[in-house]
Amino acid sequence: MRRLPVVAVAVLVAMVLTAAGIHRKGLRTDRAPEPTSMQHRLPPPRADGGLGAGPVPDLPVRPSGTRALHGDARHTHRAAGRAPRNAPSIAWSRDVGGPVEAQVVASADEKTLYVASLGGLLVALAASDGTELWRLELGDRAYATPCVGDDGTVYAGADSKKLFAVSPEGKVQWSLDTDGDTDTGIHVDVDGTIVFAAGRTVYRATRTGQVKWRFDARRKVFTSPAIGGGGRIFFGSQDHHVYALTSDGRLAWQSDLGADVDGAAVVGDDGAVYVGTDGDEVVRLDAEDGRVRWRVDVGGFVRGTLSMARNGDVLAGVYGPKPRAVRLRGDDGRIVGDFSIQGTGAKAFGVHGGALEDETGTLLFGGQDDHVYAVGADGELLWRVTADDDVDAPLTLLGDGSVIVASDDGRVRKLVELKEEGVDDGSAADASND
Repeated sequence: MRRLPVVAVAVLVAMVLTAAGIHRKGLRTDRAPEPTSMQHRLPPPRADGGLGAGPVPDLPVRPSGTRALHGDARHTHRAAGRAPRNAPSIAWSRDVGGPVEAQVVASADEKTLYVASLGGLLVALAASDGTELWRLELGDRAYATPCVGDDGTVYAGADSKKLFAVSPEGKVQWSLDTDGDTDTGIHVDVDGTIVFAAGRTVYRATRTGQVKWRFDARRKVFTSPAIGGGGRIFFGSQDHHVYALTSDGRLAWQSDLGADVDGAAVVGDDGAVYVGTDGDEVVRLDAEDGRVRWRVDVGGFVRGTLSMARNGDVLAGVYGPKPRAVRLRGDDGRIVGDFSIQGTGAKAFGVHGGALEDETGTLLFGGQDDHVYAVGADGELLWRVTADDDVDAPLTLLGDGSVIVASDDGRVRKLVELKEEGVDDGSAADASND
C-alpha cells in the first residue's frame, strides 16, 4: 500500500483531533516572533444579539483593581480605565517561559506585573516596557491567578501543592503545603487573611501562613472562591454542588446543580450568586439559602469565571458547538446578547470566562480562536487582535487604558491605543524584545 506524504498524515491527525474535541491545552509551541502589527485574518464577526447594553449606568460602585482574579473578591471584572477604541498597537511582547492560563495581576501602583505560567514560574515584569525584573520557580505548573496584598506581598499557588508568599523583590517569605494542587485564583480578604482552594479543599490562612480553617468538598474544586457580603464564601465543585461557607468556615448551605461546577461564581450587587456549569447552564442562587432562582441553558459548557456588568447583567464565556460570549439579565436570566467566535464544532473549544468591562461599557475578552475582542456598549465590534495561541487567561486593563493579554504561546503582550500617524506605534519596542 502506498504511504501517504508526511504533510497529508499531519493534516489527517489534526482533523481527527478536532473531530474528537481535543484542543491544545497547556502545550508549549515554538513559534517565530510575532508580527509587530495587528492581524485581521478573518472577516470581523458580528454581534449576534447585541452583546453591549447601551449607556453604562452611573452606579456608586468602585471599579475593581488589578491585583486579583477579575479584580475583586466578588469577581465582577469591572475595571477602571478606558480601553482603546480603535485597533491597538503592541507596545511590547515578552516570553514568560510557558503557557499562561492565569490572569496577569499588578502591583498597587501598576508599575509591576506578575505572571504565573504553566512553565512553573512566577515572573515579574515592568509594566512600562516588559523588562523581566525577576522570576521564581514554583515547583510545578501554575494555573492559579496570583493575588497582591495591601503590603505588596504576592500570593501564588502551583501544582507543587503549595501556596507561596513572595516579597515584591521576588523572595519567598513562606510557603504552605496543601493536600492538592493549588490551582485556582487566590484572594486576600478584608482582614488580610488568604482564601483559596487546593484539591477538594478550601482554605483560609493568615498572612503568616497558618491555616485558620479548611473545608472539604466531595470532589475537586476548580473554582476560585468568591467572597460576598458578610464575608460569606461561595465556590463550586466537581461533585456538582455549589457551597456557601460562613467567614469562620462553617457550611451555610449547599446546592446540587446536577453537573460539574467549574465556572467560578460572581456575586451581584444585591448579593445574588451566579455560577456556570458543565450542564451548559448559568444559574442564579439565593445567597442566604442556596435556592435556585433561575437556570438558563446557554448551549455549551460554562467553565470560566463569570463577571458582571455595571448594569447588573451577567457575562459568561460559552464553549462549543457555538462558542461565544453571552450577556444575561441578572434578575430573570434572559439572554439579551451574544457574540460568536469562529468554532471548530467541538464542545471543548470556546470562550473561557466572562468579559472584562471598562468604564465606558466596552467589553474585552479572549477566545480559543487565538483572538482578543473589544465590543462596544452598542454591541458592535470595535477591534480584534490576533495572538498566536488560545487566550484563556482573563484580560487585565490598567488605569492608563493599556490592555494586558496573556496566552498559551507563553507570551504576555501590552496593547495600547494606536498613536497618530507619524508617531512611533510601539513596533520598535516589540521588535527589541525576545
